[in-house]
Amino acid sequence: MSDIVKVGEHQNGQQIELEQEQALRVTLLEVRTAGFRWILRASNQQIRAPLADDTNAESAVIGGAAQHHWDFRATTPGTTDLVFEYDRPWARAAAAARTFSVSVRVAETSSHAAHQPT
Repeated sequence: MSDIVKVGEHQNGQQIELEQEQALRVTLLEVRTAGFRWILRASNQQIRAPLADDTNAESAVIGGAAQHHWDFRATTPGTTDLVFEYDRPWARAAAAARTFSVSVRVAETSSHAAHQPT
């Protein structure tokens, strides 16, 4: 198992699978100097609220795109959708400029497998 699963705009609309307690990092590009922000709109109990929510300041040149990162941890078996909307918070239109979603399936960890004799 990889310690952290990384997803970005190329995985938009796809399903990914995590094991319980596995970490997930979502990275999306945004043009903060133009007022655009990615905002997490939907998740549920299979994924904890973001453990981290930060922007890579080194990539935030004037007029350029910055990398926005969210770190999550899978907690409860099941499936959930993470939905992000890209918009200017103060100029909210009827629909977001863009959306990003990924369906996350959290697999049940077999607790008895760890206790099998070798």
